[in-house]
Amino acid sequence: MKDVSFSYDDRTPSEDSSQVLSDINIKLNGKETVALVGHSGAGKTTLINLILKLYEPTSGEINLSGKSYAKADHSWVRAHIALVFQENELFSSTIRENVAYGVADATDREIVDALKKANAYEFVSKFKEGLDAKIGERGVKLSGGQKQRIQIARAILHNKPILILDEATSSLDSKSEKLVQDALEKLLKNRLVIIIAHRFSTIQNVDRIVVLNNGTIADSGTPRELARRKGIYSELLHYQVEGNKKLLSEYELR
Repeated sequence: MKDVSFSYDDRTPSEDSSQVLSDINIKLNGKETVALVGHSGAGKTTLINLILKLYEPTSGEINLSGKSYAKADHSWVRAHIALVFQENELFSSTIRENVAYGVADATDREIVDALKKANAYEFVSKFKEGLDAKIGERGVKLSGGQKQRIQIARAILHNKPILILDEATSSLDSKSEKLVQDALEKLLKNRLVIIIAHRFSTIQNVDRIVVLNNGTIADSGTPRELARRKGIYSELLHYQVEGNKKLLSEYELR
C-alpha cells in the first residue's frame, strides 16, 4: 500500500461539537505506527472519522494510495481498513460468524489460525460447541479480554493494510492486557497502524506521535523527542507518571 496523506482546512465538528479541525497537513507512511494524542475534544475521533470517510472535508483533500477520497466510494476506502475499538463490535451469533464477519469465503482453518494468532483459541476450544458457540448480545458471555481478542482475530483474518486502534487494552485487567498486547504485536507488523492513545505507557514504541489540540496539529515527533520537549504531550505524560507514583506510594510499593 502507498502512503496516506491529508491536507485540508476542515469545518467538521469534532468530539466537542464546538470544535473543528483546521490546517491539518499530514502524511502517514504505509508501514509505520502512529499515535494520536490530545486532550478530550482535541479532534482525534474526528480525524479518524475522516479517514473512514464518515465525514466529508469541506476543503482540502485526502488521498489513499494516490487516490483522492473525492473520487473514491465508501466501500473502497473501508476495504483498506480494519478496526479494533474499546467498545466491542460483536454480534449475538457464533464465534465463527463474529471472526469471519465481512470475509464470506473464510475457511474454518483460516478462522482457527486467526484465533490462535490472537491468543483466543485456547478459551474458544473450551466451549462445547467450539466455533459454533454463541456469545450473546455484544459478546455478553465473554470477558472483556476475550471480546478484544475476538476483535483482533477478525482484524487478523481481514489482513487489511491499515489498522485503526482505539486503545484496545485500557479497560482490561493486567493478565488480559498482556494477552491482548501480545496478540496486537502480531497484528501491527507490515501495515499502517493508527492508535487513538489514552495510556501513554502503551505507545512508547510507536514510530511517531501526532499531538492534536483545538482541532489542529500542535506537535509531532517520536515518543522520546516529545517527552523531552515542553508541550502538551510532556504535560500529559507527567500527569500519568505522577498518578502512577501516587498509587505506588499509597500501597507502599516504593
